[in-house]
Amino acid sequence: MSAGDRGERDEDAVHWSDEYSVGFGVIDDQHKKLVRMTNSLFEGCRRGSAAADEALMRTIREAVEYAQTHFYTEERYMRETAYPGLEDHKKEHEAFVSTVMAAVNGGKRGRTEALSLARFLKKWLLNHIAGSDQGYAPYLAGLPGGGGEPPGDGGA
Repeated sequence: MSAGDRGERDEDAVHWSDEYSVGFGVIDDQHKKLVRMTNSLFEGCRRGSAAADEALMRTIREAVEYAQTHFYTEERYMRETAYPGLEDHKKEHEAFVSTVMAAVNGGKRGRTEALSLARFLKKWLLNHIAGSDQGYAPYLAGLPGGGGEPPGDGGA
């Protein structure tokens, strides 16, 4: 059975594009980590059920860590730059956390669950990072250091 017959295809992979960039190194690097996590999960699905289970558990752990670190970083920058869309943006972050926690608490495993989470992560990349995150990019441009650590905490 080919990968396409199982519901995941090579074109499911996410390839980093400049359209995802907010022009600020630390945040772009965190976004690239999500791209790698997503692609790793798709790859696990292509390799079969056992690999999908392993990739699912690893990705859930990484996604929880990612959310804590990345969302803190983004929201800190938004506060520092007085970004007016902070509250709405935080709601999107909360929705991401809710979806990931549902995967954690659901306890379901297997390729179907792994593929579902991979598709969610890909959709998040395409809609949130390439869309919503672009709204605060101009605010980041005014920060000193152009891609350094969040002010005052060494990067959390």
